[in-house]
Amino acid sequence: MKKTVSLIPLCFLILIVGCESFMKKDYKKPSQPDISSEETRPGNSSNEAVAPPKRSGYLASGSTVKVDTGEGDKKISILEQFEQTRAALVSSKAKTASLEKELVNNKKVKTALETELEETKKQLEAAQQIVIENERLNKQLNESREPYEKKIKELTLELTKAQIEETKAKQELIGLKIEQLSEKKKLKTQDSQ
Repeated sequence: MKKTVSLIPLCFLILIVGCESFMKKDYKKPSQPDISSEETRPGNSSNEAVAPPKRSGYLASGSTVKVDTGEGDKKISILEQFEQTRAALVSSKAKTASLEKELVNNKKVKTALETELEETKKQLEAAQQIVIENERLNKQLNESREPYEKKIKELTLELTKAQIEETKAKQELIGLKIEQLSEKKKLKTQDSQ
């Protein structure tokens, strides 16, 4: 109640100020001659269109309620606007439904990709463990192979020495056989003489 009581003087004040500004506009206007006096003036032909005087006041420029459709000069009735809005709503609902279906499909694809990514991560971790284990075993193999390779080199060297000695012994044996044969030959030649 207090709000309406305080609003009443405010409304009354606005009404008075509005009337005063309206009255001031009427006094400031230059006086316009009547249309009939313009028509009776000499020099005006009847073929020229006489413009009506410009109006002033609250509704001088037309209705105060305008519906802007955003299409400029195109005038559309409220019912046509309503039908267009309804059609736009139906179209928007269809688009929304298709976008929701697409969103659901994208979520399914996302979960499938996340699952696949997790499996790939597990496989990658397993592969990394295998690589680490292979490197460790390779290192152990190299470490265990080194003494055997040294032993093989030593044995190969000894074998080579033994083969050289065997070859020398064979050469000596062949040399001895040659000497024996030559002595036998000498003995035979001496016997035959």
